[in-house]
Amino acid sequence: MSSAFTYTSEYVLDKAYFEECFTQSVDPKIPPKQYLKTAIFAIIGLGILLLDNVSQLAVSSKETYYLGYFFIGLAVVEWLSIRFKKTWWLWRQMMSKAAGDTVTLVIDDQGIHSQSTHVNQQILWTEVYRISQTDAGFLIALQKSTTYLSKRCLDAASIEFITSKQS
Repeated sequence: MSSAFTYTSEYVLDKAYFEECFTQSVDPKIPPKQYLKTAIFAIIGLGILLLDNVSQLAVSSKETYYLGYFFIGLAVVEWLSIRFKKTWWLWRQMMSKAAGDTVTLVIDDQGIHSQSTHVNQQILWTEVYRISQTDAGFLIALQKSTTYLSKRCLDAASIEFITSKQS
C-alpha cells in the first residue's frame, strides 16, 4: 500500500511571480470584442457633443458639454487599460496588500492549500475541472475560476503528482 503524498514549499508573491502568472494564463491576442466598451463610450461622448452643438434647446448647457468629454475620457481610459493590460494588471497586483507576502504551499492527497498573511485558499482535487500544463506551471480550472500554480516552487515528485491528477 502506498503512503499518502505530501509536499510543502514556500514562495514569495513578488513582481517576477505575478508577471509569470500573467504571461502563462492570459492570451496575448486581443480580440476586437474587448474594444466594444471603448467604442460605445466614444460614440456616446461624441453623440452628446454633436447634439450639444447642433441643438438650440434648453437641454444644451455646460453640463452636457462636460458629460460628452467625460464619456470620451472614459473611452481613453478603457483603451489604455486594454492596450497596457499586463502593466495595468501587474501594477494592481503589486499595490495589493498580498504583494511581498510569503505563501506556504501544501500539496497532498486532499488538494492544494495556499496560505499567507492575507490569503487562505483550499482547492480540493474533487473540485478541479481540468489541469492544463504550461511551460512554467499549471492552470487549474475550477467550476467558476482558474488558478495558476508555478513550477518554480515545485519539485519533480510534486509535478509528477499533479500531472497524475489530470487524468
